[in-house]
Amino acid sequence: MKSIALVTILLFAPSVLGKVTALPEPLKLVDKQGGKIVNQFEAPGDIKGFVADFKGQVVTLYVTADDKYLFTGSMLDAKGNNIGEQAMQAYITGPKSTNDWKLLKSTHWIADGSPFANRIIYTFTDPNCPYCKKLWKNARPWVENGHVQLRHIIVGILKADSLGKAAAILSASDPANILNKHEAGNLFPELKAIESPSSEINKKLAENHQAMIDLGVSATPATFYRDTTGAVKKQRGLPPESVLHQIFGPLKKNE
Repeated sequence: MKSIALVTILLFAPSVLGKVTALPEPLKLVDKQGGKIVNQFEAPGDIKGFVADFKGQVVTLYVTADDKYLFTGSMLDAKGNNIGEQAMQAYITGPKSTNDWKLLKSTHWIADGSPFANRIIYTFTDPNCPYCKKLWKNARPWVENGHVQLRHIIVGILKADSLGKAAAILSASDPANILNKHEAGNLFPELKAIESPSSEINKKLAENHQAMIDLGVSATPATFYRDTTGAVKKQRGLPPESVLHQIFGPLKKNE
């Protein structure tokens, strides 16, 4: 996936075909490895270019003119332009962003902040995750001024009792209140794991975990937001302070 093919040509402007035609035999390997061909584009020298999505990781693939060989990575022209960049970005900012946001909205999230907030952010949260608590704390200025709603997608993956604690939060009569007190360290007595969650709660947690896998993340926190173009961006781990404004937007004072 990391190989780079350098193709020396003077002028080449790739056109995104969008619709994927019948796939050459080598591309069947993509399906076997859990990927999906999502776009096709023109490449030089009768080479066929494709965009593939491997559970959130988007890559470019190339098939030789005889449809017998497949190579991956970036193909560059003589000026250093990435031949497949246009097609890859068209997918990332278009269909992928639309589908990712739709999947996030369909999860079983807990809202933190005003329902009238003009900026929505999703984050996967494990009850035993110290960095999730730090993210919750760092988000307070944006959440409390009413401009951001942080939607916590609860999962239980870090420790043996994470799933039970996640179930306890989702089972509460007021999940948002319990989650906020837990993240703030103000829950007395401390959150206790449920040993035998209901089938409904188990189903919700399983669906949240599957969404996490489908979006290509395996640890918490994992935060998703829209940039200024509307494209969905992903931040793995605790966001450094230098990118908080990028994720949460300008910090505005209460009017």
